[in-house]
Amino acid sequence: MTHAIHALDSFFYNSMGVYQFQSQCEMLAELGYDGITVSAWGGTPFTDLSLLPGVKAQHGLDIAGLYLVLHEGRNDAVLRDIIETVEGVELIELAIQTTVNGIDGILRSIESLLPIIERRGLRLALYPHLRHVTQTTYEVQRLCEYFNHPRLGMFFNGYHWYASQEGQLEQRLEAIEPWLMQVDLSGSALSPLGWGGVATMEPVDRGELDNFAVVAALNRIGYTGRIGILGWDYGGDIYLKLQRCLATMRAIDARLQIRPHWAEIEPRT
Repeated sequence: MTHAIHALDSFFYNSMGVYQFQSQCEMLAELGYDGITVSAWGGTPFTDLSLLPGVKAQHGLDIAGLYLVLHEGRNDAVLRDIIETVEGVELIELAIQTTVNGIDGILRSIESLLPIIERRGLRLALYPHLRHVTQTTYEVQRLCEYFNHPRLGMFFNGYHWYASQEGQLEQRLEAIEPWLMQVDLSGSALSPLGWGGVATMEPVDRGELDNFAVVAALNRIGYTGRIGILGWDYGGDIYLKLQRCLATMRAIDARLQIRPHWAEIEPRT
């Protein structure tokens, strides 16, 4: 099984600044990526969202998703406006970082977005994120069960699953499979030197997290969708890191087609 591979635009952020969107798209197209996820964070995008509808024609790339961050009680209206007006994207990714009014406020915020999602023919995928209000796959799964809406689902982010130390990879993937809309992966090692003082975020072939085993587990639950490559302040030559990540993911797919049993590993006790 060969997965479409895209990169998150956070790959292009580093301590020196942010690459221009045109350069981001040109690099990804030249390297052979299938798409890009664009971030608007709490409502202020680095990228001019009016550019999104032209990306496919100009660069041959899909807009794999638009990543938003909800600060419930603070930026609800801004996010609703973005979802109401953005063009050129079909999947909205939503991380829930903070809340003023607790779980009831979060439920009201999501509920207010669903009619817009439905009317515009979009999908809304809730995003488990370390050190956010909803940081585990279990917490996001409960929200999906609560709403039981055909256009509401969730993400699996290998980095945040690993950094949150949820464990039980097979069980968690099987549990969230009915709502799974997309996947992001990166390399990682548990370390106080990493993001948030918890875990490093690295190219997919680095660190302790075994992405070969993760992709194999995704294949076993029947996941055939896209896989995004997560990057954050990697520094150095971004092009070379993107090149290495794509080569790694293509090699994983090819290896699993021939030797899927290699990834049937026993958990350590």
